Amino acid sequence: MRTWDRAQAGRTARWLWWTALSFPVAVLSHELGHYAAYRCFGLQAPALHYDSASFAGNGEFWHRMRSGDIAAATELVPPWQAGVGAAAGLLASYAAVVACVLVARRRPHPFVVGLGLIAPLRFLGSVFILGAMLLGRGRDFGSDEEHVAMTLHVPALPLHLLGIAMLVVAWVVLLRIPSRHAKWGKTAVLAGMVLGGSLYIGVVGPWLLP
Repeated sequence: MRTWDRAQAGRTARWLWWTALSFPVAVLSHELGHYAAYRCFGLQAPALHYDSASFAGNGEFWHRMRSGDIAAATELVPPWQAGVGAAAGLLASYAAVVACVLVARRRPHPFVVGLGLIAPLRFLGSVFILGAMLLGRGRDFGSDEEHVAMTLHVPALPLHLLGIAMLVVAWVVLLRIPSRHAKWGKTAVLAGMVLGGSLYIGVVGPWLLP
């Protein structure tokens, strides 16, 4: 292999592996936002998992809130505290996306670009939720946006639209960068997302934080 070819292969591999490494950071930054709020409020038995954060009675609390039995839900957790906990995860993702876009435009490191592309992927859920609602085929029963709306009396629609906007902006701005630095940079980033997601969700995450 010629020196030029080896250099190109090395740059491509760099984008792939750094993107793969950014996947767990993107997921955990969101979940740590929830977890930190639960800990701050002293909620009972806060737990951090590889793909979620919870507290004792988490499922039952949200079930009571969705059924409209706010008094019963309050017996478990003050709704505003659960709402701030839900919002903390969203804020962590917003912050990650904004920081990565700003940093990558000046210092386009593969890890930063990968993190900025992966962090807003959670907002894809908002696309499907809004689509289903517009078609009259379903409601949003479990997103952070819905939890914030139920407990903090904030309209869910602007939150969904904000998330979708951040997803679009991040991908429009950041996905252009890899191709400027490696011949197959964009392909490497996309492959790194798949690789990082497969390893983290399928192997590493359940082992480290079941």
